[in-house]
Amino acid sequence: MFMKNNLKQNKISFIIHPILFSIYPIIFIFSENINLLPVTEIVLPISIIVGITILMLFILKIKIKNRNKIALIISLIIITFFSYGHYYDIINGSEFADSEISRHRYLLIPYSGLAIIGIIFFIKSNRLFNNATTVINGISVSIIVLISINIVTDYSNGNFFGNPETTYEEKWLGMSTYNPGDELFLKNENVKVEFEQKKYSPDIYYIILDEYPSDYALKQFFSFDNNKFLEFLDEQEFHIVKNSFSNYPSTIQSLTSSLNMEYLDKITKEVDGDSKNYHLLNKLLSDNEVMKKFSSYGYDIVNIGALWGPNGSFKNVKTNLCEFKEVNRDSLSRQLIEKSIIMHFYEKHFEQLRRDQIICTYNEIENTSEERTTPKFVFVHILSPHAPYIFGPNGENVSPGNSLDSSPWNERNAHVDQIKFVNKNLIELIPKLLNSENKPIIILQGDTGAGYEIDWKSPSDVMIIERMSNLNAIYFPNKNYDKINNLTPVNTFRIIFNEYFDEENVLHENKNYWSNSEKPYTFVDITKRLKNNQLGFND
Repeated sequence: MFMKNNLKQNKISFIIHPILFSIYPIIFIFSENINLLPVTEIVLPISIIVGITILMLFILKIKIKNRNKIALIISLIIITFFSYGHYYDIINGSEFADSEISRHRYLLIPYSGLAIIGIIFFIKSNRLFNNATTVINGISVSIIVLISINIVTDYSNGNFFGNPETTYEEKWLGMSTYNPGDELFLKNENVKVEFEQKKYSPDIYYIILDEYPSDYALKQFFSFDNNKFLEFLDEQEFHIVKNSFSNYPSTIQSLTSSLNMEYLDKITKEVDGDSKNYHLLNKLLSDNEVMKKFSSYGYDIVNIGALWGPNGSFKNVKTNLCEFKEVNRDSLSRQLIEKSIIMHFYEKHFEQLRRDQIICTYNEIENTSEERTTPKFVFVHILSPHAPYIFGPNGENVSPGNSLDSSPWNERNAHVDQIKFVNKNLIELIPKLLNSENKPIIILQGDTGAGYEIDWKSPSDVMIIERMSNLNAIYFPNKNYDKINNLTPVNTFRIIFNEYFDEENVLHENKNYWSNSEKPYTFVDITKRLKNNQLGFND
């Protein structure tokens, strides 16, 4: 009998499922973000995880002689390890979301317990698991084949990060070595010489406050009166745009438009509207026209707190500060960890990195203001009040899901607390920026408004208004605010170049567009919807 069983076991010579299950989470995340992540992102995670899987195979082989059992145990460990995040998301998307049961401490025990029971079963069982191995081999091969078909389909349709096939229009926009647009900027060399002879060349601070809503939106959707901060800005002689709207609903679209002083339907018109590929938007933002112009005028370009573009950098920036690349960039490894059983511990690490970066940003704005050798354009991206909600109103460390006063967690209240902390820092910072004989231009702008439970594909008027209503305040040293009463971000730098650099840019008609992340080049004009449904803006 023993020899018969041993012969059956020896027939199993091919076990592949532990390796395939180990690479599946990586391939899956890559396929879901193929338009955002370069293919090189998968190399290191696959190397590490496959290496660990092979190491486990050799270690377990010392104690367990049945190779089928070893493989099944390892596959169970891998599936348990990398599926916990999905299990957590399901619980937190259900009716149990606000209950104690949705906390990691209560989810980890039963989840890990089931895996341990499975491992004990495999070890104690007298079965050879030949049929189970065959079936699971087949399942693992099938899911890898299916996900590979999806990836090949996306590549064949051009929906991947860094598509090398550029149209003439994309080349014109700087996606290849020849750029006819460069000829336009050669003309600025004469302007540069003329401008440098002027006595007054103001520093310019473009400060993006991520998801900072307008005054009206805060009152309407958050029951929060922001008058104290707005009165402060008024005392500092800022102009606050009443009933401000962003031009686009996402950060990358909003900033690509404002920093190129153009609507996206014009500068991306050759891209297929069904494309999911963000590469062109990243290119346009990385090599944007505003930074090019300031560089041609002799300005030093400083970036604080932001990473954009295919290589995680702005092309014309001289100095990068507070980069914190793990916080800023799209990372497959980070997403992989966030779906794993160690996500809770990584979240704590990531939250602290985010706190450190935001505090660094405030500190470096002040430090940069003290340097006055050449004029500078300072682009600042403060990743707040956007989630995760990690600050209390006075800068207290907050763990998302846990209120400071032990009251039930409310994300809108947490958003307001982070606004209060942003306000506190700006109230301390702005007088220091303005305490100069050569006063700077300061732009405070929400890239977008906030948004909760948005139906991106079919948004209601209320959803659109909340998402598009942003803070927009600007300080001009000459206090000439005649042309910016209804300013939207696309015209911000057209006005600045006209007012302070003697240019003659034609201002765009104010328009607002809706889009969703699956089709970043499909723009729906919502200007009339905003104007016709302002929910009492003019009351």
